Amino acid sequence: MSYRLPHILLLAVVSATGALSGCVQQPVEHNLADQYPDSQQLDLLNYQPVAAELNDEFNPTSIEVLRTGRYTLVSTSAHAGQSNLMQQMVQVRIPTRLNPTVGDGLAHTLDRSGYQLCSETGKPVIETLFSRPLPAAHYELGPMPLQAALQLLSGPSYQLQVEPVTREVCFSLRVAKLDQAGD
Repeated sequence: MSYRLPHILLLAVVSATGALSGCVQQPVEHNLADQYPDSQQLDLLNYQPVAAELNDEFNPTSIEVLRTGRYTLVSTSAHAGQSNLMQQMVQVRIPTRLNPTVGDGLAHTLDRSGYQLCSETGKPVIETLFSRPLPAAHYELGPMPLQAALQLLSGPSYQLQVEPVTREVCFSLRVAKLDQAGD
């Protein structure tokens, strides 16, 4: 009797599995040419798909996430500060004991950002900006985008200029019209 019981259980399991597998619907393959007879198919044999540029505009419908923990989801796309280095978030704290200049503040802000400060030699406008004492209000900045921090440190009289190939940051003097100055 004990010999028949395992065979009966095995037979019952196999029968139940067979009955349930008959209920599963098989996927139906659709031929797009049959569904859309007016469409034309292009044969591009030598072309390969190209990944989207990192600097494309943010598309909220294309965010992919990766589960890294039970309750943690992490985006797999690059942050704005990773694809556009001038948009990276910086927080600047300059020690008060250094008695820094604006040039020191700019160099400290650019530290580890991927950019370097242009040379001030031979450029009187840049020498003037870089040699000014750093205002006490600028000893602590951020968190804010790098571009905003650099423009804040240079002040409204200077225009931030970025050389993307060499990743060099420089400044030019903004020129105001004389008739606007009198208003």
